[in-house]
Amino acid sequence: MAGKTSGTSAEIDKGIFLPGIITILAVVVFMIVFEESSKKVIDVVFNFCTDQLGSLYLWFGAFALGFCGWLGFGRYGNVRLGGPDAKPEFSRWSWIAMFFCSGIGTSLIYWATIEWTYYYTSPPFAGIEAKSQAAAQWAAMYPIYHWGPIGWVLYLLCAFPIGYAYYNRNMPSLRLSTGCAGVIGEKNAKNGIGKFIDILMIFGLVGGTGTSLASGTPMLAEAVSQMLGVAHTPMVDMAVVVVWTALFTTSVTLGLKKGIKVLSDINVIAVFVLCAIIFVFGPTAFLISMFTDSMGLMLDNFARMSFYTDPVGRSMFPQWWTIFYWAWWIAYGPYMGIFIARISKGRTFRDLAVTVTLAGAGGCALFFMVFGNTAMYYELNNIYPVLATIKDQSASAAILGVLHQMPLWYVVLPLFVLVGFVYSATTVDSSAYAIAVVASKDTHGDHEPNLVNRAFWAIALGAIALVLMKLGGLGPLKTASIVVSVPLIVLMGISVVSLLRWLKEDQADLVHAKSTVIAERNKKATAAAEETKN
Repeated sequence: MAGKTSGTSAEIDKGIFLPGIITILAVVVFMIVFEESSKKVIDVVFNFCTDQLGSLYLWFGAFALGFCGWLGFGRYGNVRLGGPDAKPEFSRWSWIAMFFCSGIGTSLIYWATIEWTYYYTSPPFAGIEAKSQAAAQWAAMYPIYHWGPIGWVLYLLCAFPIGYAYYNRNMPSLRLSTGCAGVIGEKNAKNGIGKFIDILMIFGLVGGTGTSLASGTPMLAEAVSQMLGVAHTPMVDMAVVVVWTALFTTSVTLGLKKGIKVLSDINVIAVFVLCAIIFVFGPTAFLISMFTDSMGLMLDNFARMSFYTDPVGRSMFPQWWTIFYWAWWIAYGPYMGIFIARISKGRTFRDLAVTVTLAGAGGCALFFMVFGNTAMYYELNNIYPVLATIKDQSASAAILGVLHQMPLWYVVLPLFVLVGFVYSATTVDSSAYAIAVVASKDTHGDHEPNLVNRAFWAIALGAIALVLMKLGGLGPLKTASIVVSVPLIVLMGISVVSLLRWLKEDQADLVHAKSTVIAERNKKATAAAEETKN
């Protein structure tokens, strides 16, 4: 299994593959055996991270936004991953589809429908009365902010150094340790320090992926139960995870171009169809008006929300929501950096900064405009009791209840289930692919991770989620992955410093490459003008 494979498969790196497995299994077993103790310890650490270190997350989010903007529109905006002559490997449509689907999952569908309810009943700022008109306006806007530009630049932050090291400096692996090599040194990046960095990243990703499955499973299981007319039992939850596992295992074993790309393309089309049906046949005017109002409210208060800690009132709103979200985006950040870097050969820094940020934030905003505002409309107009259903039954029941009130619900519900399944599959298959890339020695050229490597991590992610859901231990693993975000902030900062050092060292080559490209472009323009003249 660990030897070189024929064709274009990359060799498995035992130094990451085996310790990664052992570390994850050890933590999972510990949480199962010492469930209550581990919950208490992790809760204490989690509260310390979000409360005492909360400002660190907010400052880091602001830094990421500023740095990505400077990198995209500053002197290095025209730097192209792979060199000035590199061509994009994927069409713009498929490129956007892959990074959007890989970074979101069913968590977006879940929270897009009900996140507003938490802010409506517990407004973010003092002086706003619960369930008031002002509370409704803030509730419609705040989720768009939490899933907006700052989240996506936290995803993007590692993509620049990892992609530049891999495509422009010809380093052999797409890893977080590779992105840090400019500071820690290439030798250390390949040895113990680098392996520790990459195993830490894998652990955070496993916890984050497990949580995505956890939030999506009850919702989809409830939908499947209603479609089939059967009771929602733990067996249905298990069946959903098994189907997911089979789907994303098939996708990831087919590889990046035949599996993940195709599944992402299908998913984005299905999402647009689903949103279009709800938008056209639902409360269209309300959706447009509320979204427009939300954009104005967010632009007017963006800086306030970005640095809001509530140190006097101690409502804990920023700690439980904004800081938690930033920690969550950071926990996923290195993985998304690896995946975005892998699919972005031929793209410039400017293209990355603009497209990933706007397409990612815009796609999320579309979900909240359609699903969240529709659910709010039903609650405010006494069409369906969303708040009461969440209180008396569950969030999943409320989401399904909202779907049943929608026009053409008999079309919306099956399409919703399809999108939910495929969304989770695209998230987990790209997660498994990224872990397999990290656990490979050399993925340059057309080398893909070993088939066994890819398949193992896909099955492992599904199996871990299934076992922990059965035993009730997924919460601590989720929290542990957030705790991992603290050292990841340091490592992501190191990767940024590495990139700046490389760009400074390569400054002469970058200027020469830019001049060559401009000269070639002018030559072609002159030739075209002469041809037209003649």
